[in-house]
Amino acid sequence: MPRPVNADAQATQRKILMSASELFAQRGRAGASVRGIARGAGVSLAMVHHYFGSKDGLYEACVENMLEEISSLGEKLAVELAGAPMTAANTLERAVRVGFRFARANRDAVRLLQRSIIDAGQVDTKIRESRMMPFLERVSLMLGMLTGKPPESQRLPLQSGVFLCVRYGIASDRELADIAYGAAQPKQPDIEACEKFVEDHLVEGILATLGFPAPPATPPTL
Repeated sequence: MPRPVNADAQATQRKILMSASELFAQRGRAGASVRGIARGAGVSLAMVHHYFGSKDGLYEACVENMLEEISSLGEKLAVELAGAPMTAANTLERAVRVGFRFARANRDAVRLLQRSIIDAGQVDTKIRESRMMPFLERVSLMLGMLTGKPPESQRLPLQSGVFLCVRYGIASDRELADIAYGAAQPKQPDIEACEKFVEDHLVEGILATLGFPAPPATPPTL
């Protein structure tokens, strides 16, 4: 049975978006070329223009697609927290671990967001108002209810925690290995162990910033 035309179109658009997101994340809006994006997607230049019109249109489509991916983090976190004891420390630890793992698994999308911040010097106003601030307000209120502290006192530490998860989440495997092993890095570092070390460190640091004790992170063994 022949493949539906709209399914082929969706698959082609997805390939173009994946290629564009990778190049925009690596080179920025100005540095990425439509020709390079088409080459990376294995399609013609005309095909890119057919679906997205221009580089600006393609960039906007990538940002919107990236925001949809990041929005799924809330759903992942809700699943992780389902059935867990609702203590502040437990909730924060799970949130940090899910956030870091999400950033590691979606590095191109997260890098693209960081690129847009670098280019503009700030988070896009629409993104801040529609996504970032509601998230911070919701989590700050939840922590305030669990700890008895004013919600507004939780907002900046939460924002700092998000920045740390994002920064380490988009790091290369080599950088994580450098952080975990230092000068004694083996020829074939255990990247999973490095990620676990950084994840544990994030839990320790972010919980300590918000006033909760956590066990210290242990670096991987050689």
